[in-house]
Amino acid sequence: MARRAQPAKRKKAAPKKTTRKKSAPKKKSGGIGRLMLGGAFVAGTLSAIIAVGSMLELDRASDEFGRAVDQKAPDYTLAEPAPTPKLRKDYKLSEDTPTRGRTGYLVGNEEETEGAAPETAAAPKPRETKPEPDILPGDSGSDHGVAPDSDRNAPWRKYAALAPNAGNAPVIAIVIDDAGLDQPRTARTVLLPGPVTISYLPYARDLQPQVNAARKAGHEVMLHMPMEPSSASVDPGPHALLAKYDRQTILNEMTWMLDQFDGYVGVNNHMGSKFTSDPERMKIVMEVMKSRGLMFLDSRTSAKSVGFSTANEFGVPAITRDVFIDDADDDAKIADMLARIERVAAKQGYAIAIGHPRDRTLKALQNWIPSLKAKGFVLVPATEVLRRTTQSATG
Repeated sequence: MARRAQPAKRKKAAPKKTTRKKSAPKKKSGGIGRLMLGGAFVAGTLSAIIAVGSMLELDRASDEFGRAVDQKAPDYTLAEPAPTPKLRKDYKLSEDTPTRGRTGYLVGNEEETEGAAPETAAAPKPRETKPEPDILPGDSGSDHGVAPDSDRNAPWRKYAALAPNAGNAPVIAIVIDDAGLDQPRTARTVLLPGPVTISYLPYARDLQPQVNAARKAGHEVMLHMPMEPSSASVDPGPHALLAKYDRQTILNEMTWMLDQFDGYVGVNNHMGSKFTSDPERMKIVMEVMKSRGLMFLDSRTSAKSVGFSTANEFGVPAITRDVFIDDADDDAKIADMLARIERVAAKQGYAIAIGHPRDRTLKALQNWIPSLKAKGFVLVPATEVLRRTTQSATG
């Protein structure tokens, strides 16, 4: 009997082992299910995150244009590729040149025209010719029939915006640089209470219509001429004047830029901390300014700039910047700079401030300009400050 009992115990033990073996797959089956469920949840979460990220990326892409123009070096890819400038040895144009009536070309150069037929002999013909339909006539000065060497016909007078009667009140000139590339923000600049002075980059698109709109709104227009900065990592844009250029190359590039649109009173430098510190190169610039009857505004991007002093040496009407409004794109700092403009104007009788077509700047100016009258200041175009500060210009 004892022998029979022993197998029975073995038989009972066997089911226990079998039971344990069967329970193991159930645990594994439950773990895999939970793992699969967790994986599906994680995958769904990742998909949602990716979708949200894609939407944010689209938002960032749609705002890329605005972000690019807010930088000190604008996005130059927005401008169409420019043709290679034609070589010219002087500032004279033949009678059949289509651009003959554009800014500055009726201002003679005595040295270059010596021995040739006087430009004044051709004066009656332009008097009978109407301006091109896409170019606005000047707000001041005379028509093209005036003698070309007359100061009354110099572009800085001819295209000057009308200035309010300021009397003895301190005056403020606001210059908005980098205009033209970002056309929506440039259009918002034109809506500012005027008159302000808007300076257009020469390689922007559709310049003449933009300039016409600004002048119709009572604003003054300048050409924002790119020049080489001190930092080699900053791109001043196509056709910029570089310190390594020889005289002829500088003349070629300036001719191209000055011919891009019409109706401007003068030039101020875009960047140029290196170029404006080079006396020999700036002399070439001022020869052109003098020849074309243009004024020069030294943006003073460098304390070493010789722009203003060289202009005086050549008899070019010139002024210089007092305050940068938005060197920092920050509301509080912009407000501080506007207050500084008021202090400078109150102290010296005038102030020239430079800003850019940025959202914060435009909003601040939209609110600040209407307050100037109550504070005893008068907003004027840049040429009005020139008349007040330059004896030769007002005499």
